[in-house]
Amino acid sequence: MARGLDKHNARIDALNMLGRDLARRSRSKCELCETGSVSLKPLEITPIPEEPELDHTLFICEECRQGIESGKPDQKRWRFLESVIWSETPVIQVAAVRVTRILQQQGVDWAATLMDTVYLSPEIEEWLGLPFTHK
Repeated sequence: MARGLDKHNARIDALNMLGRDLARRSRSKCELCETGSVSLKPLEITPIPEEPELDHTLFICEECRQGIESGKPDQKRWRFLESVIWSETPVIQVAAVRVTRILQQQGVDWAATLMDTVYLSPEIEEWLGLPFTHK
């Protein structure tokens, strides 16, 4: 049990080491909803590399984290995805598309329309074939 906890804590420490780079990339705002002046934490997006990597990590607020982890995002709150889905940062675009697809499956009209218009590179399409996050 202690070995698993040590491994978990080491991963958290490694993620926290990305903090400065994540803050710089995000301009200290949530990388999804762009809310500033709130606590931001890293969230790894699958596939999870052996060691934490900036390219597979989002810097997001607690509200966005809860929407992602619950799998039940509030359609009104997540309307910001209409602009975020066009991000040039792959990990942000992948997260935006995954949440938009969840909303589309829930029958949200604007999410379905958005998915009809978004262009995804082959690399992003391949990345999207994986589950959202690793629990």
